[in-house]
Amino acid sequence: MSLRPALSLLALSLAFALPAAQAGDPAADGGQALLVLDASGSMWGQIGGQPKITIAREAIDAMLAGWPGGDLGLMAYGHRRKGDCADIELLQPVGAFDADAVRRRVGALQPRGMTPITAAVRQAAEHLKFTEQKATVILVSDGEETCSADPCALGEELEALGVDFTAHVVGFDIEEGSRAQAQLQCLAANTGGRYLAARDAGELGDALGDLAEAAPAAPSLAVKSADAWIPGFVLEADTSETLDGEAGGATTVHEFSVDQDAKACQAMCEADAGCQAWHYEPTGSYFVEFPRCHLKDGVFSMRLREEGEGFVAGVKPGVKLIRDDAH
Repeated sequence: MSLRPALSLLALSLAFALPAAQAGDPAADGGQALLVLDASGSMWGQIGGQPKITIAREAIDAMLAGWPGGDLGLMAYGHRRKGDCADIELLQPVGAFDADAVRRRVGALQPRGMTPITAAVRQAAEHLKFTEQKATVILVSDGEETCSADPCALGEELEALGVDFTAHVVGFDIEEGSRAQAQLQCLAANTGGRYLAARDAGELGDALGDLAEAAPAAPSLAVKSADAWIPGFVLEADTSETLDGEAGGATTVHEFSVDQDAKACQAMCEADAGCQAWHYEPTGSYFVEFPRCHLKDGVFSMRLREEGEGFVAGVKPGVKLIRDDAH
């Protein structure tokens, strides 16, 4: 293998590092989610001999194991100072899913303060840019608002202003018929979200597991079709990035004789049911004194790269595997 193809593959791997960082693009199908955790002083209360914060850590760990891969961030309130309604902190910015980072930050929380539910959910919505894109908040709280605000009214406001804003709420150890339950149920209902009651460790785990299943999935790749004959270009593929959840594929390189041209390469692909696309590399490229035919077999994203005279690429009619960088 020549040095030039190896460098091309390296450049391609770097190019494909970008979409992961851009997974929160407003055009992404799945949107973004932010977990807001109550770390107020009451989370030291016990259920079955275990502090509620310990139970919450274990339930969140299980939720992370079942997360579908969409963007996730973490916010907490009441964990730094007593009596401070401004004690709200974005612990993990919304971005590519990182279970270990979320787990570490939840594990470090030490409940001690107030319960500013309304302000925390408002900040979460703003971090998610809820007026520009789909946004989901998952709130876990064990008590009512203690900072002279109305979560119910906030839900109505966010629903009216947001593009597609949803707040799912888990009421942990909340008394049936209490003011806290009414507040949390109303917040969820006003945003089209779900309210789930959890009285113990098992129910909290089940509730967060249910919400993980309904959480935004990792956005699918935006792809487009291409022409059957594209002079001057080659196709670069990344077999690690599959389309439609199917298995990846491979590029097979056939060494041609000097009298075989791009039409022969196209015909070879058309005769192969597994071939999705192809490109032809003329004599003399990469210091090789014979032409090559590259057949793209399987399901993976590609980019067109301009190479110049003699090179030709092509995609079978109806096949969509070229990454659409406009998305």
